[in-house]
Amino acid sequence: MNIEEKPLNYGYGYNDSNSIAIIWSIEDVKGIRPDLSDDECLEVLGYVDRRHDASLGVCWETIELHADYCFPKKERVTA
Repeated sequence: MNIEEKPLNYGYGYNDSNSIAIIWSIEDVKGIRPDLSDDECLEVLGYVDRRHDASLGVCWETIELHADYCFPKKERVTA
């Protein structure tokens, strides 16, 4: 670690000397579901955090499935 860099603190006693953290952001959710607002994307991320299976982890597919569960896509009506 560079002397000028501050250590990363993940909270609850976890930091970059004893843990890793994988970060998923609003922008990641928007990449899958651009129709969602920032608040809706944050709601999806919270749902993913609460419901993920640690033996499977979080991936693009789980984010998409949870986004579709939380905010079902509206069907297009064609005339």
